[in-house]
Amino acid sequence: MVIEQQQDGAGYYRLPRGGVLIPTSIGNLQLGVPPETIKDTMVMAGGVPQVFILPQYLFDLTRGIALAELEFPIYFNFFIKKQKTRVVCGAAQLRRIEVVVSEAMFGPAQLDIINEFVNGAATPGFPDLRAEMNYFRALPPATRPIVLDDLVEFIEFDKEGRAQIGPVEIRLDDLHNLNIVDPGGATVVVARQTPLFGGQVEKAAPDDFKFRPPLFGITTLGAGHGFDPDANTSGLLIWLNRRGVVVDPPVNSIDHLLRLGVSPKLIDSVILTHCHADHDAGTLQKILREDKLNLYTTETIFNSFMRKSAALTGIDEEHLRKLVNFYPVLIGEATNICGGAFQFNYTLHSIPTVSISVAAYGKSMMYSSDTLNDPRSIDRLYGAGVISKSRRDFLADFPWNHTVILHEAGMPPLHTPLEYLCGLPEEIRKRMFLVHVDQKMIPKDSGLRTAPTGLASTLELAANSLPHEGAIELLDVLAHNSLFQSLSIGKAREFLLIARQESYDAGEVIFRPEDAAERLYIIVSGQVDIVANDQVLATYSNCDCFGERVVFPDEKHTTAAIARTALRLLWISGWDLLSFIRGSESADILSRIAVFQDRELRAVFDASRLLRSLTPAQQTQLMGWLKPIPGELAAGSELVSAGSWPQRCYIIQTGEVDVYQDGVHITTRVRGDLLGIPSLFGADPPRYDCVARTALQLYGIDRRAMVAFLDKNPGVYIKFFHYKY
Repeated sequence: MVIEQQQDGAGYYRLPRGGVLIPTSIGNLQLGVPPETIKDTMVMAGGVPQVFILPQYLFDLTRGIALAELEFPIYFNFFIKKQKTRVVCGAAQLRRIEVVVSEAMFGPAQLDIINEFVNGAATPGFPDLRAEMNYFRALPPATRPIVLDDLVEFIEFDKEGRAQIGPVEIRLDDLHNLNIVDPGGATVVVARQTPLFGGQVEKAAPDDFKFRPPLFGITTLGAGHGFDPDANTSGLLIWLNRRGVVVDPPVNSIDHLLRLGVSPKLIDSVILTHCHADHDAGTLQKILREDKLNLYTTETIFNSFMRKSAALTGIDEEHLRKLVNFYPVLIGEATNICGGAFQFNYTLHSIPTVSISVAAYGKSMMYSSDTLNDPRSIDRLYGAGVISKSRRDFLADFPWNHTVILHEAGMPPLHTPLEYLCGLPEEIRKRMFLVHVDQKMIPKDSGLRTAPTGLASTLELAANSLPHEGAIELLDVLAHNSLFQSLSIGKAREFLLIARQESYDAGEVIFRPEDAAERLYIIVSGQVDIVANDQVLATYSNCDCFGERVVFPDEKHTTAAIARTALRLLWISGWDLLSFIRGSESADILSRIAVFQDRELRAVFDASRLLRSLTPAQQTQLMGWLKPIPGELAAGSELVSAGSWPQRCYIIQTGEVDVYQDGVHITTRVRGDLLGIPSLFGADPPRYDCVARTALQLYGIDRRAMVAFLDKNPGVYIKFFHYKY
């Protein structure tokens, strides 16, 4: 792939995958390092930069993507260019980025894995992970164990915001704009607001594209490696009973699936194999989607992931752990995930890494993950005393018996040599697909091929039907819709009796403005646009509901609902719905949503950058908890008092609010701004006062309700965590 360099007219280039490249007399400098940007610079003039400048924020909360993924540039500079990577950053950033890089390059500083094995150290294949990690850490060109100083030179900004690299001076002004002063060229200014993400746009699915998850199957999301500019990095979806378990999701892969009509709600479980950037960068992004998901891996890998994530986001581990349901796996014992029997084992790699096997419906699949699966290398490690006889025998006895095998290949000694895989019996090679490899590297007469990528190339291992499949699908919708989650299981039978199904093609109209509001709709599969005056107000997908005005007799719709993709819906009549939810919390929530789903509240949300960044489903959930504060509050009214716990959080509908700390005016908050948010996270009450500057109209939400809302929505939690007032 050849990338055409598009200069922004200010002396720098914006890379397709993100980051800004600044040519200077000492070579290219790169500001911001989103995942995989090395794939852009590898094929550009000047190649991979040696110097990287960290942006003001190391993590973009809106996209859920790190802006300081230095691991692969460091690898490239050290092993290929034989030079250190130079990182320009602030003192506080330095402490955080050292954690990220150390965890990725060297693995955990402390290891205690004995409780991760069903029979402790007596479990077959029990490894000495420290010895194995140290072996990889001392590979040539190193003559001793590699340390961070061998790989990276950190250059801190001084108190005036300046850093010097040879003749080039890098300055940060008071507004955090970046100035590159190069005696050998013009001064380049990169404004703080300059986007650090690429503008690559992926096509939406064709209108006639339809995908139904299999009972047991595999969708490969990417089969490339971290240095392949033409392929997504390795990741896969394991489908079980029509729900997805995503393994090491590549960055933006979930958004790509959504564009193809596959809702994130179908994929509520993640497996993390290890903490290299090409495997964990998309995992945090997936966690920060709408609903709290289930994460499966070992304690060791999870703790490493938490340390990296805390350093990148600036959020402490205690709060990050609340964002996910973590299920530690036990090696040597099967774990049931979505009805499949999963087995995990530690592979032979530079940091703790697990392989995965899955059995269901009389079939099975094996994913090697990153590993050095080479008998000669394994024997050498045994001879050198790095691994025990039990570990050698376990690694040498790779389970080639599975129905489908997804095996990595790459450059030894970190990866499995293609030469070994090419020499396997033909019967095995027929069942094997390669990942983490460039197709051009595979010998044409080897009988090997890369795993086919994309939904259309999903490998289906089981095609029979589930018992009670229709009922299970409807109950899945009920369980994943926030409106109905609080209902008891005793209501399930009633739901099955009153729900009806309909299908629509892309572009078909479900209802128009002024149509009678007679039904509540819940999406089984596909997407729906809510439209007013030819403008799309919101797009809903699987398990979301719309048509809330049905709760009011004789109401009419004020918007249109149009199928964006092929669509399957459940609908419940207004009479049945009111009977179904009568007396429950759902009735109150639905009524408030119906009242507030108007132009005024949407305008308030649109006025707030924070609220505007929420998904339509998250906005709808929040609307369900909001209550208008009666009347108009007079100027001078105190909303939040320093030293006191506020019982509510507020959203300003009209008016202005002054914020004071120790009697000093800090800021003025306006329409769409929130108040009282930090009290949701801190151990101490707020240290500021919020006082009405003008007459106010407010929406309020009970503090406990807001905590419950944040608990269900990790992405909102992390965005609100950094909110100041």
